[in-house]
Amino acid sequence: MSKINGKNGLLIVMSILLLAFVLVITSSYFNTKQIDSLSTQCSENGGNTELEIHSALFASYSFECKR
Repeated sequence: MSKINGKNGLLIVMSILLLAFVLVITSSYFNTKQIDSLSTQCSENGGNTELEIHSALFASYSFECKR
């Protein structure tokens, strides 16, 4: 079994960090799109949006449409 030298180890760590960053950004994008869609549908049906974001990083929120 070969050892990972410093350069390869750094490349692996940087790749993992980049992948994590891309996943967080992608998740945030789709979460925002979902909230926008829910809010628009609520408004179109004459409701008032109640949104509470618990954690932006983990895409945790509560949404309610009240009439």
